[in-house]
This record gives sequence, C-alpha cells and structure tokens, in this order.
Amino acid sequence: MDFLGNDNNKNNKEMLAIFQGESEEILERLFNNLFSLEDTPANKDLIGSIYRDLHSLKGAVRMVGFNNIQGIFHKMEDIFDAVNNDQFVLDKDIINLMSRSLETASRYLQESIKNGREIIDEEFTATLSNLEYILDIEMNEQTFRQNETIAEAGMVSGKESSGLSQYQEEINSSFNACFEIIDSIVPEEESQDIVILKEEVEKIYEFFKNSNLYEVKTSLENILAKLDFVMNATNTFTISEILELRNELSSAAAKFTTSCIETEEGGLTFFDIAEKISMLQGSSIYAKEIKDDIAQLKEGIDDQNIIEIINVINDILDFISENSVQLEEQMMMTLKGAVEYCASPNENIDNDLILQQLEIMKQLLELNYKKDTGVSEIKSLSTQTSSANKSNASTEIKTLHVNAQKLDLLVNQLGELIITKIKTEKNLEKIDSIKNANEACQKDLLKTSNYLRYYNRKYLQSGNTDQYTGVFVKQVFSLLLDITQNVSRTIYDLNSLYRASKEDDMKMRLIIDEMESMVKNIRVLPISTVFNSFSRMVRDIANEKGKDIDFEIEGKDTCADKKIIEEIKTPLIHILRNAIDHGIESKEERIANGKSPVGKILLSAKQDDNKVIIDVVDDGQGFNLEKIKDRAVSRGFLTQDDIDSMTDEAIMNIIFWPGFTTGDSITSISGRGIGLDVVKTKISQLNGKVKVISEFGKGSCVHIEIPVTLTTLRVFLVQISGQTFAIPIQVITTFILKNQNEIKTNNGVRSILFNGNIIPLYYLSDILELAPAPRNEKETILIIEADDKTIGLVVDKLLGDQDILQKKLSPPLYKVKNISGITNLASGELCLILNMQDIMHYDFNKAMISANNQELLTSDVLSYKRILIVDDSVTTRTMVKNILLNIGYMVDTVLDADEALVKLKLTHYDLIITDLTMPKIDGYEFIERLRNDEMYADIPIIVISSLPENQARKRLNKLSIAHYISKDNFDQADLAMQVKEILTKFHH
Repeated sequence: MDFLGNDNNKNNKEMLAIFQGESEEILERLFNNLFSLEDTPANKDLIGSIYRDLHSLKGAVRMVGFNNIQGIFHKMEDIFDAVNNDQFVLDKDIINLMSRSLETASRYLQESIKNGREIIDEEFTATLSNLEYILDIEMNEQTFRQNETIAEAGMVSGKESSGLSQYQEEINSSFNACFEIIDSIVPEEESQDIVILKEEVEKIYEFFKNSNLYEVKTSLENILAKLDFVMNATNTFTISEILELRNELSSAAAKFTTSCIETEEGGLTFFDIAEKISMLQGSSIYAKEIKDDIAQLKEGIDDQNIIEIINVINDILDFISENSVQLEEQMMMTLKGAVEYCASPNENIDNDLILQQLEIMKQLLELNYKKDTGVSEIKSLSTQTSSANKSNASTEIKTLHVNAQKLDLLVNQLGELIITKIKTEKNLEKIDSIKNANEACQKDLLKTSNYLRYYNRKYLQSGNTDQYTGVFVKQVFSLLLDITQNVSRTIYDLNSLYRASKEDDMKMRLIIDEMESMVKNIRVLPISTVFNSFSRMVRDIANEKGKDIDFEIEGKDTCADKKIIEEIKTPLIHILRNAIDHGIESKEERIANGKSPVGKILLSAKQDDNKVIIDVVDDGQGFNLEKIKDRAVSRGFLTQDDIDSMTDEAIMNIIFWPGFTTGDSITSISGRGIGLDVVKTKISQLNGKVKVISEFGKGSCVHIEIPVTLTTLRVFLVQISGQTFAIPIQVITTFILKNQNEIKTNNGVRSILFNGNIIPLYYLSDILELAPAPRNEKETILIIEADDKTIGLVVDKLLGDQDILQKKLSPPLYKVKNISGITNLASGELCLILNMQDIMHYDFNKAMISANNQELLTSDVLSYKRILIVDDSVTTRTMVKNILLNIGYMVDTVLDADEALVKLKLTHYDLIITDLTMPKIDGYEFIERLRNDEMYADIPIIVISSLPENQARKRLNKLSIAHYISKDNFDQADLAMQVKEILTKFHH
C-alpha cells in the first residue's frame, strides 16, 4: 500500500509526520543498541531487540512507499535473524558496517520524508551491496543445506511439482554446481565458466519448464537471459552482477523447496486454492469449501507467520459465507494474493504488509456488508466489553504523540487559568472587606436605633417634647429600621456569596494546581532523550582522534522540560567534543603520565529540588591556568595587569569568552573558539549557570545547573520609576539597605562594602533608561550574582517574590534589550521580566553618567572631536575612553609617550589627556616636547594623575596645561564638563 501515491496531499503529510516520529524513535534505539552490542556481541537480548526494531521499521517504511530504502532494513533484519538463530557470528567490523549502513539509511529516510518522495543514489546502492555481500556466502550455503534436508524429508509436492520430488537430489546437485561455478568467476575477467554455468542452469530449467512453479521458472528464465547477453557481449561480470546472479539463483532454489506443500491425503496446493478464490467474485457458496481446503494444508505448516495469515483468511471466508458476500475484483485479488503468498513466501513482500491488507479488507467487509442484528448485537457488544475490560492492560494505549504546538497552546490557556485563580483570590478578599464594612455599618445603625428607642421612651412618650420633633424622630426611626433590615439582608447575601465563592475557589485551586502539575509532566521528558545520542558521537570522534575512551552515562531517568531538553543538546555536544579533543590525552601521553591508556568521560544528571544538575567529568589533562593566561594576553583579550588582578576561578572562566581557545590548531572537532562561548550563552538563556572545576594533570568537570521547567519562573518583583519589573530569583543573593554616606564614589564608579568586598553599584533606572525617582536617604539594593560578576542594583521598592507564568514577547517584539519575557500579575497589570544576561553585559559606563549632567552631552560642539589618551594604566585608559565615547567623541588610547608621539604624526587631535608617571618618557617631558613643537604647541592638555596637585603644579605651571584632575578625587561629571568647556574655548 503506497500512501505517497495517494492524491490527498493533507493525508500524505499527516502520514509522513506520524511515520517520522515513529522512525526517529526506532532509529534512536537501534543506534544505541548497536553501540552497546560492540562490547557484548553475543548478547541475545540486544540482538533480539535490534531484530524486532528492524522488522518494525522495515514494515513502516514499506507502508509509506519507500520500497528501496526498506531494502537496507530488510537485509539488516536478515543478518540479525541469522545471528539470532546461531547461523551467523557478529564481530566488531560487521557491527561497524551495520552502524554505517543504518546512518546511511537514516539520512536517505530523512531526505525522502523532507521531499515527500523516495530519494536514493549510488551511495545508497553501494550500502545495499555491502549488506548483500555479508549475507552472500554464509547464508546461501545455509539455505542449500536446509534445502537438501527438506528434500530428503519428502516435503515437496504438488499436482505438477509432485513429479519433481523424485529429481530433488539431482536438482539440488545442479544448484550447488552453479554456485561453485559462480564463486570461481573472477570479476572483470573473461571466463569460459560462464558457458558451463549457462549449461547447468539450462539443465535445471528443463525440470521446471512444464511445471506450475511459475516464480522458479521465471527466475531461471531471467538468469538464462542475463547469461546469454553476457556471453554475446563482454563475457565478463562485475562484482555487483555476480552478487545479483547468485542471489537470484538462491531465491529460485529456495522457492523450489517451499512452493508446494504435500498433504497425506493428496496433492492439494495453495496454488490450487488461489485459483478457486476467483469463484468468490460471483458467489459466496464456495467460501466454506475453500476454507476446508485451507484447513487440510494448515496441518502441515510450522511457520507461525503463515499460520497467522491463514487465520485471518479463514475469518474473511467465514464472514463471506455467513453474510452471502460477493467479492469485488479488488478484494478478490487481495485475498488471492495472500493465498499465493502462503504457497510461496516472497522475501520482497513483507509478511506484516499482507496481514495489514487482509485486516483492512476484513474491516471494509464488516463496514459495508454486515446485517443489522438489533438487540443481539447489543448483547454481543456487552459481552465483548466485559471481555475487553479483562484484557485492558495489554490493549491500552500508553503513549500518544502530541503536537508540541498544541501543547504550548494548552500551557498558555493554563496560564490564563492560573491568573484567573489569583484574581479570584483577590476578589474574595474584596468581598470579605465589603462584608466587614457592612457588618460595621450594621453595628452603627443598631446603635443609632437603640439611641432613638431610648429617646422615644424617655421623651416622646412622656410628652416632654413638641409634636414636630416627635414626628421627625418617628420618621427617622422608621427609616433606620428599614436600612438596618436591608443591611442585614445584604450581609446575609454577602456571607452566602462569600462561602460559595470560597468553596468554588478551593475547588478551582485544586483543579488548576492538579492540571498545572499534569501539563508540566506532559512537557517533561527523560534526559536520556538527549544523552542516548552521545554514545555514538563520542565513539566516532574518539576513533577519529585515535583515542580509546570509556564513556559512561548516569541519571538517564532525570527529567526536564521539553524545551530544556531541546536546548541543552548543543552545549553538551560542544563540551564533550572539547573533552575528547583537548581533555583526554593520547594513549602515549597517558601511559607516560602513569594513567590508563583508556580515558574516561562521565556524563551525569540529577535533580535537586527545581533544578537539574549536569556534570561532564573527564580524567584528562585538565585546563592549564598558565596557558589560559598566556593566550588571554597574547590574543589581546586582557593585559597582564588585568590577569594579575583576577582570581583563579575568574581566569578559568575565560574559556567561555567568545573567540577564546586553548587549541593550538583548528580541527573539524574544535579549536575555533566558538564552542564554549555557545555553551555559556545557551545556558544563560535557559536561566542556568555553568562553571568549570579543573586540576591540571588530573582532569576537569563542567558543572551545569538549569531549571526543570521554563513555563513557570520564581521571580522577585521590584518597582522602578513607578513600573513593576520581575527579576529571576536565582540571580539574587540578598537585598540590603544602605545610607547615602555608605555609598562611596571612586574613579566615577559608585560602590558599597558587602561581606568584606567592594562591589560596584548601579541604578536600575539608569540601565533601563527610565526617569530616575528621587533619591532616598536609604537606598534599597539588590545584590546580583551572575556570569561570574557581583553587582548591586538600586531599586525604588521591593514588592516580594512570586511564581509567575513566563511568556515570550509577541511579534514584532521578539528581541527587546534587557527584557526576556512578560507576565500577568494578579492585579491584571502586565509585568516585564528582566533579562539578567543582558543586564550583566550592559556597558555600565553609561550608567555612571548622572542624570543631572545629561545636558553636557547634547551640544554640537562635541561632534567630530578627536581625543588622545596617554596612560600606562589600562583601567584609567579604558574608563576615560568609555566615558568620552559615550558622550560622542572619537577617542584613541596609547600606553606611553613614545606611542603618543607616533600617533600625533599620523593623526590630528583636538585634545590630549595624559598621566604624569609613565615609563621611558614621563608626562612632564612629554608635555614639554609638545610645547616646543609648533605643530602641537596649541593642543590643549588635561592631566589626570595620582600625584598630589600641589607637587605636580610646580612643574606644570610652566607647561600651560588646560586642567588638572586628581585620580584620588576623579569624577566623571567633572571630566565631561571640563572636556566640553576646553574644546569650546579652544575651538571657537
């Protein structure tokens, strides 16, 4: 049945989508089992599992019409069938060939699915030939040994073929002679053996030309035609032609021994029964007779596949007889083909395919011809239902393929339910508040009524007041009684509503919580979904690098969200490649270092609360800190001063920087400096963390922490400039309050002392470019730790932590700076979720510029002015450069006066900023040289130095500098203002 030949394009796509999911699952199991089989080639359980999967995949591939591709799976199935029956012995080379063949078939299968039609080429044909070659000698010899045994047992017969049984030995002898001749033919060389081979085949053909064994006869005629063509042409065979010839001859011999089944009563064959099937097209009365004939032949059959087909044929014949069905031609041909298959099983026709065709035919008959049986059918159905319940465990569908897009929609709808749940809770609080207010009002009204009653008794009834006052009081009293009664009814109704709403809320909360848990579990997959694919990759890369590696996996059953599973694969591939290429040493190095020649890599996963922890551990050489330092300096990532000021942990994490690599050469596996950068980026995008623990010479561990799910997120809500924002709670260490006098400013950077360490402090409103709120006497500060940095963020107000449903931004806002998503709060307010990865990589020099000095940045005077900074301190150079760049100047930097003089010859500068204490030529001499050269004498100069101003001024007064700034009291606003004023003065 060729589904791809169907004109219904929608059905084709649905069928291919279903098939693709099924085939990917089976292929994944096959790859993993083949990998495991390398270590235990005699493992019968593995061999049986592989055989069953190949059989299932072959049938599925055939069902969608990829008939050529199924040939590879069919040949592999034959090989493992032979292995399973101890007719074939596996070794490492054959298993490797199986793996390569499976990879080829998988590749062509994916391309064919993608294009909606089968795609094959010469590589595919070569793969199929390799598999046929494995089967060739061993399997053909086994077939003929079986043929001789069967012949001696006298199992071959038939009306015409019964006469051949007396020549069984002679025919088999001729077949064996043909195979001996074929084996002696040398490919691409002329041989007289071809003539002898043709004579032997003609001798065999003489036995069959008048028999009814048409398939054997046709095969022999094809072989003779090929031999005749070769003899009249080149008189040579290629190796593929020899293999094809031998297989066709083997097939003919096998069909000869199995075509006719003799019964003790007579010479009835399935071919005879097939001829009778055509009579069912006009009448159903022959159905019982055909069934009786089949029953005679069934007794002598041991093949369970054939027996299964016969049972379905009998069911169909019973239905035809009971319901007087006259078969249509198409159904008649299907039934006839199935009977002929029982007579001569064809290896090119899948047994399961025959069964499926018969089952479909059976269902169509029941649908179109079954008579209405009324009450009896209901009773029958009741009996069937009772019976089905008993076997429910075996027929229950335990796994469904769910479209991920539909699941995402369900998750979104669940999110709306969760928001409704929160809102309902808030509404209940409001009802409770109204109820309490009404109760208080009721008390006041009762108190007022009591006063009026007292007044009525005391004064009105005693006649101590005038009549108008009495009438007024009575009216007020009556009105208050009415109001009191109304309020009482309202309170009663509110109480009833509150109780009912609270009960409904409790039920809804339970249902939603349970539903949320179920949906999360639907999206959760075992991490083995990803881990299982790595064994083959590690083996292949290790073979390519000439290394022996023992790769172990632990914690396959650890589960995580589908999105996490999908996204974690790429980082793990890079980590494993890096471990194989850079971590594990060569065999010779390991032996020289006293290690086992076989390296070890352990990939493990475990769940810790709401996190999944993944470790990749290897016993290789580890990371060389000194090499990392040297590379960082030599490649221009850092200066030596920067390296000297960093901790070992910070230096180790340089390996995650974009473009950084410790590899000495670029290979197909690693060395380009993009791998571990991808790891860091991906893990951060998943709200996770990654770090490296390593001891040089002993090995390393890449430690990853990622959340179990991405649908819900624990956040801390903060208020900034009147707006509410959410910060993922995993990056928050704590929050503190600091007085303004505890916040220090050094070199333009605000900082605070926290746990004995000085950490930089920034206003989140500046980073998000929001209008700043008035500064408080005490600042509320969040301590943020992420990407190996610790900073303080000033916020206006803390609103508390909360679980939220994280949603992606809608188009066109796919990527907004500093924002990772959005959520709905219980109040109905939309809340933006901050992207802490963006914030931690923010250019904090922008945030250093005070809002009070923004007017300094807008003047046209600043445009197109170029400034040269001369300072041997990389910190000063970088900080001053960033401040001026952010304002809008063009800036160049050099580390000493010699370089500055070279720069000045090549470029015109409007301002020079220099230090005084520098190597070689100090600042004083540098400025003096400029003042003595008429080309540079008029360039204004600002000095930034750590020397006391009084001391420096003694020499500077003679050198006409424009301004002096002390590093001890450096203020970026002052620098910005002075630069602007000096440029305005000197260039106007």
